[in-house]
Parts: sequence; structure tokens; C-alpha cells
Amino acid sequence: MKVLLVTLFLPHHMATHAGGRYVFEVLQHIAQHHEVHLVTRLETDEIPLLDSLKPFCASIRPYIYRSKAKRGLIDNIRLVANYIGFSRYANNIIQTEDYDLVQVEWVETGLFIRKSSTPMLLTAHDVMTKPADRKAQNAANPFSRLFAWTLHLLTGSIECRIMKRFDLVVTLSEFDKQYLRRMLPDVPVASIPIPAGLDITTKQYARNNNTIVFLASFKHRKVNVDAALYFYSQVFPIIRRELPDARFIIAGYGPPEELTSLAEGDPQVSVTGFIEDIDRCYKEAAVFVAPILIGGGIIVKILDALAAGTPVVTTSIGNEGIRAVPGHDLLIANSPEEFAAATIKLLRDPEGAATMAKHGQEFVLREFGLETSMKKLEIVHQDLISHGGERSYS
Repeated sequence: MKVLLVTLFLPHHMATHAGGRYVFEVLQHIAQHHEVHLVTRLETDEIPLLDSLKPFCASIRPYIYRSKAKRGLIDNIRLVANYIGFSRYANNIIQTEDYDLVQVEWVETGLFIRKSSTPMLLTAHDVMTKPADRKAQNAANPFSRLFAWTLHLLTGSIECRIMKRFDLVVTLSEFDKQYLRRMLPDVPVASIPIPAGLDITTKQYARNNNTIVFLASFKHRKVNVDAALYFYSQVFPIIRRELPDARFIIAGYGPPEELTSLAEGDPQVSVTGFIEDIDRCYKEAAVFVAPILIGGGIIVKILDALAAGTPVVTTSIGNEGIRAVPGHDLLIANSPEEFAAATIKLLRDPEGAATMAKHGQEFVLREFGLETSMKKLEIVHQDLISHGGERSYS
């Protein structure tokens, strides 16, 4: 089978984008059985990584965007224009060349992709309408509420129009699948769990007492920056009153000055930047926190922390796509006071924390294993091809 894989972010095991890391596994798996042609958007500093993808691809069509450490208004406009350009570029390839299957990653990629006679699958890594919905519901005043609801309606309209052009939409969680079914009851939707713990090994490391870690990609990811600031300003002070030696480590690619400045003025805070050994980072933490306030898709960092056997505290939003059992696999907290109490509980009871972490690890390896995900992807591909894009998914 000749497959065209179109991805908004470079698929690579060294990808700084969590979704790019997952799509790399998808690329490798498809390449074992089929002929893969890759169309990928990438930044200039990622160009050296392309050579390592050649063994998996019959052809690679890169669409390059200039890397920027910081982005202002003009840069953001250029980024949107780049997304549009990439979508048009991919559409031209889809409409003029012959493939047995087209698989498109990320909803934004499909903005200008038209329906084709070739069976087409869209992977919705994030449901764009979901965070827009939450922002509208949580708007603080009438003016911001009006703006937020207008944006929500516009986002929903665009997302629905994109998805209707595809024969099948795949979500990475059952929660998102049901959310999309309410939005688009006539569009076939399937769920394939994103694999957890792709970078987790069997190595063991000693836990660092009273060490709290939040690991995420921060470059151009304001939601992750806001989550770190929320924990530092509203949760961490409560924890320090109970545990004066507690440390908060903000780890991950591209932290902006508003995060790096925290470490400059507070010796109990570390901002590491890019982490080479993610496995060790998770396993040395006494507690992993994910104070997710707005979510559009499944939170991969929570899955990875669970896979590493690290106790996790997150919000209801952070757990909605994972569906771990609160109090058994992880702890859920939705206010600063609850978050602090849950974190303190785990820090003060290492044995109880280890028991919960074991349950969480067993759960995530059972429900989000790589083999399980790739088997489901194979079934989806086979059904889509054999039914000519007309398969009805339950």
C-alpha cells in the first residue's frame, strides 16, 4: 500500500513536540508494511534530522519554517501564514498524485485540504473547540465573555468544516471521540490511544525527597507556561509552609524569561531547559505535577510520568482523556489548596506514593501500550481501505 503521511510537526525520536514523537512511531510502524511518502513541516534547526528519516520513507517533502527563539505579533502572523501555506502545499500533492491512503496529522493541517477520491484519515491530536469552549465558560467579564464565545463559535465552525472533508477522524482518547461525536454525529470517529512511555527505560533511580517536577515543552506553548506559573504562585507557597525544603523543578524545552527569572530569585526553584534524559527526570522526582487548566487533547506528559512509576497530581482536565482512577492511579486536585494538599500527602508518605505510582504504571502500560495503539491503527487502515472510506465506526 502506498501511504501519504502529512504532518504539521516533524516526526522524530528527538522531536521537541510530543506529538512529533508519537508520529515518529506511527511512521516507523507504517513503513514496516507499506510504502510511505512523508510531507512534513519543520523548522530550520530541525533540517539535520531529515537524513535519519530516509530509511523509513520512499520520499520526503519538507516545508520549512524559520526557527525563532521568541515570537512577536509579526512572527505569529507569519506562523499562521506558514500553516496555511503548508496546508495548501499538502493539498496540491494529495490532489495531483496517486496514493492508496492519505493520513493527515493535526486538525490545523487540514484547513485547505480538499476531499479526495483517495481514502483520507485525519488524526485530531487536539480538539481545538474544547479549550475555546472552556475559555468562553470561564470568561471573567461580559466583554471578554462575548469575545470568547465568538471565538468559540468560529473555532467550532472551522473545525467541523475541516473534519467533514475526511472519511475518518481519529482521536487519541475516548473522551475526545465522544466530544467530537456530539459536535459531528455524521462523521465517523475512531479512537486510538496514544502510546505512553516511549522514552521510559527499565533503569532505576533514587527519588529526590520533596522534589516536585513539572515537565513540558514551553517554546510557544503558553498553556504550559501558565500552568507552571499557576503552580509556582498559587500552590507552591502553600506547600513550602508545610515543607520548607520542598523544591520545584520546571523542566522542558524553551522556557521563556518569565519562567527562567523565577529560578534567579528563588533558590528552591530550578528551570532546566531541554532535558536529554527524560527517563531519569521523571524517576528522580518525588512527585510529578500537571496543573492543567485548559486542555484540548490528551496530556502525554502525564502518561509518561505514570509509565515511569512516578506519583502524579493533576486536575480533572488533565485526567479526562486518560481516565485513570483518582485516588488509586493518581490524585486529582482542582484548586490551589487541593493541589497543595495532594502534593504534600504524597511527599509525606513515600510508601503510599509508591503504591499509587505502581497502580498508575500498571494502568497506563495496560491501556496505552505501543503495541495496542499500533494494532488499532492497522485495523483502522484496513477497514478504511476495504470499505473505500465508507466504514461506520462505533
